[in-house]
Amino acid sequence: MADQPCIIGRGISIKGILAGSEPLIIEGAVEGHIVLKEHLTIKETGRIIANVEVESLLVYGSVSGSIEARDLVSLSAEASVVADIRAPRVVIADGAHFRGRIEMDVRLPPGL
Repeated sequence: MADQPCIIGRGISIKGILAGSEPLIIEGAVEGHIVLKEHLTIKETGRIIANVEVESLLVYGSVSGSIEARDLVSLSAEASVVADIRAPRVVIADGAHFRGRIEMDVRLPPGL
């Protein structure tokens, strides 16, 4: 695991499959499919239209698609999420916008 997470900056836009084994911070836009073995943070400027499969997810920006996490999904008060969430633990802060379904107490296989 890397000491510092990788960052996709505000001016970056990616379409397609984004896969990796290091923590990632997204400040830009991603459309497609995200598969990570580590933690993903979507900053306030992050705009995601994708199916997301990660260890854990912290959302400050916006996500549209589906989310699967092996550990935790946390939506901050600034988050805007339109997605079905599948994770053993889900935290939604007061003020977060969420539309979708949540399936908890799920045991996802390691490595997705």
